[in-house]
Amino acid sequence: MQTRKRSAMLVSLLSTVMAGVLLVSGCSKSEAPSAPLPDAAALLKQSADTTRGQQSVHLVLTVNGKIAKLTVTKLTGDMTLTPAVAGQGKANLSVGGMGVQDAPFVVYDNHLYASLSSGGPLSDFGPADAIYDISAILRPETGLANILDNFTDAKAVGREDINGVKTVKVTGTVSAEAVNKIAPQLKVTSSLPGTAWIEEGGNHQLAQAQLETSPGNNLQMTLTDWGKPVTVNKPDVQ
Repeated sequence: MQTRKRSAMLVSLLSTVMAGVLLVSGCSKSEAPSAPLPDAAALLKQSADTTRGQQSVHLVLTVNGKIAKLTVTKLTGDMTLTPAVAGQGKANLSVGGMGVQDAPFVVYDNHLYASLSSGGPLSDFGPADAIYDISAILRPETGLANILDNFTDAKAVGREDINGVKTVKVTGTVSAEAVNKIAPQLKVTSSLPGTAWIEEGGNHQLAQAQLETSPGNNLQMTLTDWGKPVTVNKPDVQ
């Protein structure tokens, strides 16, 4: 009996010790708590200052959902302010209820050259700024820097990876005036919910911005290749 009691006590003791070892082992493998998120207002200011100094960018503009006032549903292109305003890329359009995919466009010498069909010949549509001034996105007083300057009730809500860039996601509202400067077609009369994804390290480049025009519908701008030289040549037209 004594032997059995000692054996039972030994088994119980070993079980307790092993449970403790496993618990400690499990704790040692857990990830360290995430670092606190940076201050949203400070991050927006840093990103706005960086964006103000940029002269070129690669842009992917996407309409998620529906925005009736926009004929462009997606645009991918490069744009620059130097040595002159210029840009080129492709766009998906909704024209008269018909969808056009990958329609090419070029902005050169303040003229918009474009086709309303994929791979079709380019035509001269006249002054680009009479249709849409692409420089509005980059100009400090009208573009993305101005959007960042006009966030209110800003809050850092998490971290996300955008095209390989580690960013902090910031939400808030953007003034109607700032929205109408970058996208005058929207003609909004009140502030819109806005979201900015800002590089956490480095010089806090803006990786992505989003303006919600109505629940479930938003205009999203994804940005890469900030400051990369952009060369645009005058196209042949018919």
